[in-house]
Amino acid sequence: MSTEYSADAAADHLEADLVGRPLSPMRRSLRMIASVVTTALSGDADPVGAAIDLVVTRRASGAEVLRVKAGSMEEADRLLQVVRQDLATKTVREFAAEWRHIDDDRDGGDGVTSSRG
Repeated sequence: MSTEYSADAAADHLEADLVGRPLSPMRRSLRMIASVVTTALSGDADPVGAAIDLVVTRRASGAEVLRVKAGSMEEADRLLQVVRQDLATKTVREFAAEWRHIDDDRDGGDGVTSSRG
């Protein structure tokens, strides 16, 4: 790991966003039906839960380094706020260690291993 990464905020090198989870057409249809039925019965606008992931990517390459299920829209928003706060206040190494995603042999020089190889 180069020394320039050790003092920089993780947000200088990584960014976090909420991304819709890819679903097969069958699963998407079943989710929609379940959502309509549950909404009709309970009045809950987000009964089945959103198919949303929180994804952290490298700014330089766009490579995905972390993907986690984010839960409902409310939970996803809270998780995104926490991750963005961590990115702003921690170094890349500290962020990666906290989220347990370090592999020095496969990192991109910043201490974070891409989740897809």
